[in-house]
Amino acid sequence: MLEVVVAMTIVGLGVVTLLEVFSSGLQLGARSQVRTEAITYGRQIMDEILARQTLRDGTEQGKIDQTSRWKLEVQPVRRTDRLTLSSDWELKEIALDIIVSDADRERHVELRTLRLVKKGTP
Repeated sequence: MLEVVVAMTIVGLGVVTLLEVFSSGLQLGARSQVRTEAITYGRQIMDEILARQTLRDGTEQGKIDQTSRWKLEVQPVRRTDRLTLSSDWELKEIALDIIVSDADRERHVELRTLRLVKKGTP
């Protein structure tokens, strides 16, 4: 009888361990899906920004859906020590922060790029 109790205890511990592994896998899968969606939205927004004729310095915001939003910051790159630019051109940094709500937690995904623009055009 004692052997049966010990065997059932070992089987029970194994089952509990397997359930925890599966649960962790599902949580990681859900987080990965949220992050992938945020990056996809971010790439679409960044493509729209980079396709514009003009690029103004400052901050811009928008909503993706009920639980997601984005914030864009455009500013000139001040430090161009290693980069020699003609006086007609300016290098701008574009930072896009995507905020996605996931199970009552906010997750941030940030995308950054540089764009060379002609001075005089915003």
